[in-house]
Amino acid sequence: MRSSIPGLKALVLPAAMAVGLCGLATAGPAQAEATHRATHQAVPLRSDASSPNLLTAGSFEQSTAGWQKLISTGGIVNWANYNTAAGAPAPAYDGTGYLAFNTNIGGGSVFQDVAVPVGTGGTYEASVFLSSQSGPATGTFCLWSLGSSNTDLCSAYSVNSGTGYQNYVLVFGVPQATSTLRFQVYPTANGGTTDMDTASLTRIG
Repeated sequence: MRSSIPGLKALVLPAAMAVGLCGLATAGPAQAEATHRATHQAVPLRSDASSPNLLTAGSFEQSTAGWQKLISTGGIVNWANYNTAAGAPAPAYDGTGYLAFNTNIGGGSVFQDVAVPVGTGGTYEASVFLSSQSGPATGTFCLWSLGSSNTDLCSAYSVNSGTGYQNYVLVFGVPQATSTLRFQVYPTANGGTTDMDTASLTRIG
């Protein structure tokens, strides 16, 4: 559990971080009965589309509406919304659009905040397909629960343009005090350019 602003120390492994490519993340005392799971699909799988996607412009089809950059002091976060129909330097996972981004400083990231009803809690699934613009790229994918206290679930990622998009999924039981969910991807500082497509956030329980 954290009380600091999300992103300022994002590259320090969180207490709830899943170990390796697939595993269980441990819940804090206030969430002992909640679901916390981070998985990495070596073969991309599409999420169940029965629940609405709470993210805006999750497929980046010529739009970054709803998305923001978090830039640590003295750093830079570069991003570009590419369209493969207009000669993008790499493929999209779905459709023709994707978002490419990188940073030169720890904590630099891209994110989207989604308001949720306070007092309801619930279980949410965050899913994203990640690749790289060229060669390898690494970073951390997180879902934050923001409210009277901040908690998070994160998974490290390591992708390569040679192997294409990989699906990373976080299943997070959020506390009832949650007012906002933050879907956030932190590329490693000077760790390559990450390509992101088909991002979704759905309530599953």
